[in-house]
Amino acid sequence: MDTTMLIPMLERLGWTSLQTVLLVALVYGLCRALPSLSAATRCRLWWLVSLQAVLGLFWSQPLQLAWLPAPQAVAMTATDVAADIVYPLAPEASAQLLAAMPLPAAEVPAVAWWAVALSALWLSGVLVMALRTFGEWRRCRALLAAAYPCEDEALVQALQLASDAHGVRGAPRLWMSTQVDAPQLVGPFRPVLLLPAGDNVLQGDALDLALTHELQHLQRRDLQWGLLPALAQHLFFFHPLLRLSVREYAQAREEAVDAAVVGQHGASRQAYGRLLLQLGVAPQPHLGVASAAPSTTSLKRRLLSLQSHRSCPRLLAVALTAVVVVVGVAPMRLVAAPVPPAPPAPPAAPKAVVPPPPKAPEAPPAPASAARVPAEPVAPAPPAEPADMEEPSGPDDADVADVADVADVDDAAGMDEDHDGTTTTSSITTYGRLDLGKSPREAFVLVDGDSTFANGGMDDVMVARRQLGKGPALWFRQGDKRYVVRDPMLIQSLQRAYAGAADLGRQQSELGRQQSALGRQQGDLGKQMGEMGRLQGEEARRLALAAAEAARSAMAAHDINREAAAEAAKAARGATNDAAVAREAAREAAREAAAEARRAMQEVDNETARASRTRAMQRLASQQSELASRQAALGSQQAALGERQARVHAQASQQAQQVIARALASGKA
Repeated sequence: MDTTMLIPMLERLGWTSLQTVLLVALVYGLCRALPSLSAATRCRLWWLVSLQAVLGLFWSQPLQLAWLPAPQAVAMTATDVAADIVYPLAPEASAQLLAAMPLPAAEVPAVAWWAVALSALWLSGVLVMALRTFGEWRRCRALLAAAYPCEDEALVQALQLASDAHGVRGAPRLWMSTQVDAPQLVGPFRPVLLLPAGDNVLQGDALDLALTHELQHLQRRDLQWGLLPALAQHLFFFHPLLRLSVREYAQAREEAVDAAVVGQHGASRQAYGRLLLQLGVAPQPHLGVASAAPSTTSLKRRLLSLQSHRSCPRLLAVALTAVVVVVGVAPMRLVAAPVPPAPPAPPAAPKAVVPPPPKAPEAPPAPASAARVPAEPVAPAPPAEPADMEEPSGPDDADVADVADVADVDDAAGMDEDHDGTTTTSSITTYGRLDLGKSPREAFVLVDGDSTFANGGMDDVMVARRQLGKGPALWFRQGDKRYVVRDPMLIQSLQRAYAGAADLGRQQSELGRQQSALGRQQGDLGKQMGEMGRLQGEEARRLALAAAEAARSAMAAHDINREAAAEAAKAARGATNDAAVAREAAREAAREAAAEARRAMQEVDNETARASRTRAMQRLASQQSELASRQAALGSQQAALGERQARVHAQASQQAQQVIARALASGKA
């Protein structure tokens, strides 16, 4: 069974049960206050109770009684009208504001478990009652199978004449049975009159009165009229007052037939009373009627009714029946009174300026992977600027988006100018599915203060907030028809359904802020790592220059040594100025040693600086890796919240469809 039909059906079951209580109290009060009411009138009144129960369960358009208090109207000012302006979502805001969500498969929402449980219990009870009736039908068939047609032609002819006298079309079949103690009329469509045979056989006046009693049932069509109370007793098996009304209907029906036998046919009250005592107490057939009483209490009441000679005026009886039909039979529902007209709007502040659409928050950079430190430091490339996150595509096209959480979006709804000239800003939070392109055929918008829960187009949100103000109320559209639901019970069920969506939206917003903070920290670390790389590059250039200088010095020393060798050769040959040449060579050697020492010291300093920068780079890489891990964990939490958000929105959408169906069924829209 469709879950959207369970709750309206259970609603009708509950309202009808309540109305049955009131109607039973009314009929019981009339019968007690007017003991002179005829049994036929009481029979009709109790039958109307069963009619009301069946109509109330199957009639989908009850009468609406606007007795509940109406919701207070909210005065709309010019700034409130401006508050209904909703901006289309910018593409760059999609990373934070839009979340694509696949359409959920139809499923039984969690909020409707109680409806399924109650429906199962009710259907189980109806099934038990139906099985019980089926068993009674089988016993009735067995009783008829054991009976045999009456062979007394005089009795059959007398029954035919009596049927014609009572206006009964076609006399019932007359059968005899040894399993019955009192005459019974069995079968609503092809009735069979069973007479006791054997020791319990009736004769003379007793037989005549018993046959007249059963023919009165046929004339009144009690077997057919009794089907409705039986149906009501099956459907409302749990209702004790309805069972009471069915018993009172059966009692009044027998008393009405007794009064007809005594009054219309001139039978003696004493003789008829002796017949009732002779028949005594016997079980009633489930699919028929019997002359015997079902209990001693019923027998006593029938005997007392034979002694009553008071009668209520016929006009009063008809008037009472009409009052019960008008007041109690038609299904009724209590609904909220119409909304009173809103008070006039105060003048708006002059020169109100509609603010521009809000800017989307910056998307956090993608989590960086852990940096691997090479053995020899190299100059890394400068950090790239964070790329804009692409907008996720919707189920059908780019114009459809599921708004998982639009948090703290400042728009014209929150810009009000105070008397002192200051401007206060409030925020409008929107949840649900928004079609940014063409509006769908059906849409609904729940307005609850500064929160909006929507499933439709942007135009639907604008129209709903303009009409409903701050709510709480439900606006929905089916094609070109628009409806508004303000019933507190229906709105509260939707508020409970969407409460989880609001909580998840706030959690997603908090995770987004944490991801943005981590992104900023990752950006700062990237800048520091870039600065370290730049320093390493400069150090590498200095090392290259130093190596080139050392090479030039080595070449110059080689030339000097060669010249010194040439000079030494000349000195050896000429044996002149040896001392001068030796001194010059010593000075060159000293200069070369000093330069070599300076280069060694510079190399030590460079190695120390490189080691320090390498350690700093490793530390930054470790921090970057830790931030990346935290960013990945937040991303996993965000994905989990997104899945929960999808389920919550699917359940809330199902609940909204149920509320819409209930509102249309009960006339509250």
